[in-house]
Amino acid sequence: MTIWHKLIGSSIIISLLLTGCSSSSTIEEASAPVLTEPTEQGQTLNVVTPDTTKKNTDAKSKYQIQTRLTDFQLITETSGIAWGLTRNSMRMYLTQDNGKTWSNISPAANILFSANPRYGKDIFFKDKMNGWIVRSASGTSETIVLHTTDGGENWNITSIPQTSDVSALFFNSSKRGWLLTSSNMSAGKEDKTLYRTDDGGSLWKVQMLSKNNSVQSQGQVNKVISQNGYTIGMSFFNATQGFVMVQDLGEPKLYTTNDAGSNWTIVPKFFNREKLGVCTSYNTAAPQLLSADNKEAWIPIGCNLGKNTKYNGYFTSDGGKTWTFTLFNMNWNTGVNKLIRPTFLNNKEGWSLHGSTLYHTLNQGKTWTALPESDILKKNLVRYPEVVKIQFQSSNVGWMLIEKSDERRSLLMQTKDGGITWNGL
Repeated sequence: MTIWHKLIGSSIIISLLLTGCSSSSTIEEASAPVLTEPTEQGQTLNVVTPDTTKKNTDAKSKYQIQTRLTDFQLITETSGIAWGLTRNSMRMYLTQDNGKTWSNISPAANILFSANPRYGKDIFFKDKMNGWIVRSASGTSETIVLHTTDGGENWNITSIPQTSDVSALFFNSSKRGWLLTSSNMSAGKEDKTLYRTDDGGSLWKVQMLSKNNSVQSQGQVNKVISQNGYTIGMSFFNATQGFVMVQDLGEPKLYTTNDAGSNWTIVPKFFNREKLGVCTSYNTAAPQLLSADNKEAWIPIGCNLGKNTKYNGYFTSDGGKTWTFTLFNMNWNTGVNKLIRPTFLNNKEGWSLHGSTLYHTLNQGKTWTALPESDILKKNLVRYPEVVKIQFQSSNVGWMLIEKSDERRSLLMQTKDGGITWNGL
């Protein structure tokens, strides 16, 4: 079925540019329930003024802010974005010099969020210039899509007339992207709708509906993602081949498409619980791309048993045609960070945090070496005991976000030597 949502009238196409510093435009459709929250205490960032952003570091005019960060994404070795919410408004910052200075690239403050946006669900950046932010309907009649092509200096806003929750967001290029929404039906079931854009997010096409086991499209019956199970995540390896991970009756199921999302089939014999041993439940994610040619990727599979969790992984080196299970030679993890999965740079090199010790592998997790313990990391994990995320962009450069959520405090840290030493950004 082909449905083009031309966003006019009540659906709105707004050619208005929303700058990161401007909130003068009133957009009632962008409202969301406002939560009363305690004062947030974050870290100090050196923010540059917009008129000096493109100058060298020493010539930039700077001011300091204190903000609580809730997520981040490394884009290159030297650039990345980090964000959080202040009174339900997003505060997003971009660094291009390893965190020495930051640019405020926040969208308009009158676009409110009811929950902390997550990367791959509510936020996606293809590179440091092209990025998207999605605000779920949250009780309103439309989902808001924000798009920048200039690194957050300006944001275009469009809307999709639908009320379901956004469950995944992915862009294969600056033009083509997919948005997956879901709405609960009954226990273990949800309606899933896949939208596609070919112009960077101005117009969205309904690519797939799971309301029925099949949908009619130009006289043909399409195979769709089942209503059974809950959406975990989505990724596309190229313009036509993609994957959606679903948790169905507690087990991971991997769906794949080869026609940009119109038809979907389950990857046969992907998950085998016998390979993981005894588990009471499982944690997983969508395939995570690991190479520039999108041939390499991995899928984490966490085995939960009591208060312990142990991760293993599925890897592909042929663009998802075949997946090989690798049993990680790693002890069980416990404590508040037991669900933090390993992070991989490519099909061989990865890192995994246990307590305050970071382990390193160069052979796809078959063996792990404990890195020298960082005194700074150890001390900071006492002050901020909860690890939000770990990501490496090269064999040397990685970021780690830690927090103390009950006190609404966070700290973004960086390593430049492969995880041996860490410092706050």
